[in-house]
Amino acid sequence: MRLNIHIRLESPLVLPLNYQEVLQGFIYNQIPDKTYSHFLHDHGYLYGKRKFKLFTFSRLMGQAKVNPRRRVIRFEEELNWQVSSCLPKFIQEFGQSLLMKDSFHLNGQPFMIDELHYDTVTVDQPVCTIRMLSPITVHSTFVSGDGHKTTQYFSPHDPAFAHLINENLAKKYFAYYGEPIRGNIRITPVRVSQRDKVVTRFKGFIIEAWNGLYQLEGDPKALTFACAAGLGGRNSSGFGMPELRR
Repeated sequence: MRLNIHIRLESPLVLPLNYQEVLQGFIYNQIPDKTYSHFLHDHGYLYGKRKFKLFTFSRLMGQAKVNPRRRVIRFEEELNWQVSSCLPKFIQEFGQSLLMKDSFHLNGQPFMIDELHYDTVTVDQPVCTIRMLSPITVHSTFVSGDGHKTTQYFSPHDPAFAHLINENLAKKYFAYYGEPIRGNIRITPVRVSQRDKVVTRFKGFIIEAWNGLYQLEGDPKALTFACAAGLGGRNSSGFGMPELRR
């Protein structure tokens, strides 16, 4: 399920260029069941030592001006934002919290929600096309010869990208359903160029990620899950939210 949120601004909204952390904090703070909010934030759904929060969100979509010198982005008038999850309780808790108030704050600045509606995204075929509403990040961390941890990010044109997407999705799927995914999920870049590359920061870490258009192939139930929970890593930090192209 996903929430489509239309935001109205009475004055410009100025956020850091890397504003995913602001949106993530807003989501956790809005969930009224604090026990559930802490469970998601601190624990999530486990696969071995891996923790999955099983929600993701889009970037803010609307007219904006970037100030590179101040490293801020300024949004005007109205915005659209989407939040997605395979967890009905999460969507219900967050959605209801948005209906209970007249105004909200992001980074200390007020905004109002004009419209809110729920969508259920279902993939009923073994092949679908997606467009990224927030970029996919795929990485692997290893220990170098001198004992330091090194993180390597992969582009969609690297064979490791598709392999790691499939591996990550299989772990998330098992963490939620308690059973293995049926077959493999294949992701193929359809229209992805160097312009789709995003380099950003989250909590001090540099992250490489990719927007663009992709084709997914696999079991429809698994593809539906992927569209809800997100693709790749750091989904709950605002990465890997796909939009199904009809």
